[in-house]
Amino acid sequence: MELNRPALTAMAEMNGKVYENVSTLNKTWVSFVNRRLKEDLAVPQQLASCKNLQDMMGVYRGFFQNAISDYQAELEELSKLGKSMTEETVAAIQNRFEETSRDVRNGSHR
Repeated sequence: MELNRPALTAMAEMNGKVYENVSTLNKTWVSFVNRRLKEDLAVPQQLASCKNLQDMMGVYRGFFQNAISDYQAELEELSKLGKSMTEETVAAIQNRFEETSRDVRNGSHR
């Protein structure tokens, strides 16, 4: 059991970091969906206030331009978070591996 302790510790640390990052990713996504829903649900009211076809086209144009911009920005943010998540997980694994290797070379076990 003592020989497996470094591996178990490394897995626990990695799982903790992954959990934190997934939580951040989920919070970011939920926040985005809530923002988009508010904007999506505002469109019928905006359309109802239109006086002519040009007003209606303006509402749709603004809606689609904002939606495209919002989705692009969100995908960029999620990509950055995913990249960061991967880098942090790999760094945690590497650090734990190096610590374990040092401990084994020095004859001590955690």
